[in-house]
Amino acid sequence: MGKSNRYVEWLRNNIHRDIRREFAWKNLPKIMRFISKIFYLTCKNKFHISNYVREQNFIACMWHGNFLMMPYLYAQVRDKPNMSFITSAHNDGIIIEKYFSSFGLNAIRGSTGIEKGGIKALIVAIRALKNGQDIAVTPDGPRGPYKSIADGILLMGMKSGVGICPCRISPKRYWELNTWDKFCIPKPFTRIDYYVGDPIFLSQNMDIEEARAKLKETMDIIDSL
Repeated sequence: MGKSNRYVEWLRNNIHRDIRREFAWKNLPKIMRFISKIFYLTCKNKFHISNYVREQNFIACMWHGNFLMMPYLYAQVRDKPNMSFITSAHNDGIIIEKYFSSFGLNAIRGSTGIEKGGIKALIVAIRALKNGQDIAVTPDGPRGPYKSIADGILLMGMKSGVGICPCRISPKRYWELNTWDKFCIPKPFTRIDYYVGDPIFLSQNMDIEEARAKLKETMDIIDSL
């Protein structure tokens, strides 16, 4: 293949990639909003929410594969949205950001770790918590490993003093995608249980691995419900 042909092939592939990316950014959040609304309206929804979050702001901790129906759970906690969601600094974070913003939730772009934009996101999140805002975090996002806990949420809890509440959305029947996070999509007309558990508190002088083990134990408990 000559240089000109290689250039044309490269250009075509990149244009197609950019078109697909632009289509995803514009349309996937709308599609997600549409199908999640159908699931919510056709399913039997049961809510199990800790009294703590009725009176106090909190850090919502849920696994990355479980976030689709999160806005409907949060709507049962607050009449008026007052939450920011930590989203990936990668391109796929744009899709999640637009999806959650359609429910009136804000995005903090960064990482759940303490690198690659994670420090900046952590500072913004701690400031928001101290101002009374709720923060949602998927501690295993954006790339896994599955059901792992990055340092960000631990430092957030330790520095802010705000309680971390384990959250889970558990449909009785669902599709599970073949993705690293085993993304969960409820099936219509099933029962969905929504959980916000009691908080755990992490002291500032706690060892980071002790804090990680404590939060993982709490998440394991709510996963067993």
